Amino acid sequence: MPAITPSLWFDHNLAEAAQFYTSVFPNSQIEGFNRYTEAGPG
Repeated sequence: MPAITPSLWFDHNLAEAAQFYTSVFPNSQIEGFNRYTEAGPG
């Protein structure tokens, strides 16, 4: 079965949301976070 690579967007509680998603989907993992501010990526 092909892997699913979701991209999630949250204004708040990013880490908590990612932890929840990995607890719901078996064999899932967090590979990283990209944080953006009003100034842009960084």
